[in-house]
Amino acid sequence: MSYWNLYFLVKVGLYFTGYIGFNWWLNLLLWLALLPPIGHPLVRRTRAVLAWPAAIALLYYDSYLPTLERVLSQLKALAGFSADYWLELAGRLVSPAALVVAIAGLFLYAALARRVRFATFALAGILSVPLVAAIQERKAEENAAGTLASQGDGSQAANAADPDALLQKFYAGEAQKRLQFTPAAGGTPPFDIILLHVCSLSWDDMEFVGQRNHPLLQRFDALFTNFNSAASYSGPASLRVLHGSCGQTPHKKLYEGIDPQCYVFPNLEKLGYQTAGLLNHDGVYEEFAHTLEQRGGLAGKLQRNQDAPVHMQNFDGSPIYNDHALLSQWWKKRSTQGGAPVALYYNTISLHDGNRVPGMSSRSSLDTYKPRLVQLMADFDKFISELESAGRPVVVMLVPEHGASLRGDKIQISGMREIPGPRITLVPAAVKLVGMKKAPDAAPTAPVVVNQPMSYLGLFTLLGDLLADNPFAPTARPLAERLQAPETTPFVSENADVIVVRNAAGKYLMKSGNGEWIPYTY
Repeated sequence: MSYWNLYFLVKVGLYFTGYIGFNWWLNLLLWLALLPPIGHPLVRRTRAVLAWPAAIALLYYDSYLPTLERVLSQLKALAGFSADYWLELAGRLVSPAALVVAIAGLFLYAALARRVRFATFALAGILSVPLVAAIQERKAEENAAGTLASQGDGSQAANAADPDALLQKFYAGEAQKRLQFTPAAGGTPPFDIILLHVCSLSWDDMEFVGQRNHPLLQRFDALFTNFNSAASYSGPASLRVLHGSCGQTPHKKLYEGIDPQCYVFPNLEKLGYQTAGLLNHDGVYEEFAHTLEQRGGLAGKLQRNQDAPVHMQNFDGSPIYNDHALLSQWWKKRSTQGGAPVALYYNTISLHDGNRVPGMSSRSSLDTYKPRLVQLMADFDKFISELESAGRPVVVMLVPEHGASLRGDKIQISGMREIPGPRITLVPAAVKLVGMKKAPDAAPTAPVVVNQPMSYLGLFTLLGDLLADNPFAPTARPLAERLQAPETTPFVSENADVIVVRNAAGKYLMKSGNGEWIPYTY
């Protein structure tokens, strides 16, 4: 079998270190097919010709890369990447350190192959996979059952280690949740609403570039440290926030018929709001703008953005407009209108992977992420100051779509977001009440920090409370009181092919397609 044993040993090693999955019986079949020596040259060459594509296909199947069906469905989107961006991604995929280790391992294997029977080790490695998995599964079931039994909840012990049962229960509970906005006494809502929907910003990204405690976050009145955006791509993330007055739905149902009560902005219109949408990009890629209009409740609401200056280019070469200039232009126009309150959905992709910034020496979007983040935060900071100077009451909601995956992990290279793990979907959501009357000499107050697991329904439940009980009124309840018992949502994130959940023990599990649940270690 010569070097085929190295193929299996490497795969077993990658499996036990968490880099790939491992279908043991398919690998065993391939190992058995390669085991018998064949004397006839033509038959031997034929086996080799067939074995290589089979081995490559099996390696791809065992990896956590997107399924072939998923790749084919994204060909149109991938075709939009510029050649420059493709080169950047290729550089992230090939690690010099990994190449050195691979070459050294190959030489070591060649030196030992004549003295060591590696076929035996390869077989033992393959068979160890189901054995270790069975032991771990039994141990996990015993631990989960013991935990629930100690809590006096023995009736659920049998399903404690079954992620499918937990997921089914989660969606059944979420399907029953509906939020009805009700106006405060007096009819007309007393404040504007601005929703800042930011692409590619997670807590992990901020920590990675040393900006987790950025001063802008301290200007907000409420900060959510355990907020789950539940999506790792912009399209579904935008629908989740725009459908946020209902409980969390499975990914596929985002693109099916939605209960009208789930649409946030049309529901705000019923209270008297004039709604609008504004993007700092053209919204063409993957028909983002079309999705907002057709499935997000913003039909006919998107505003013109071409009057703002361009400050960078997207990975497909399209323009990205300056955030502060765009928001400031919109606010000046809104300030002249008066009358009915306004609710704005604002989407920015200034932090998206692959953006090109004129004047920056580095072409790597990873190198430019920190200065782009600092600039975005400065733009939001200036905009909030403008709102405060205007004196009009405004509720500003910061809700990132998903993270940029700057750090990457064992399974995904930096920038890849196919697996919606916690580094990608735990994002810094925040709320600010602009226009609150304070004493001139009052010291700045720290935001109310909410650590409970939350998602969109919790955020809009707070908004509903603010609508029903005007926070700008002299006798209004303080924000801390409103957030004493927030609407919580267990961690479940997904895209079209992968689901990640957090179980009762705080461990993350992932499932790809119709495969099995496996621990997600990052």
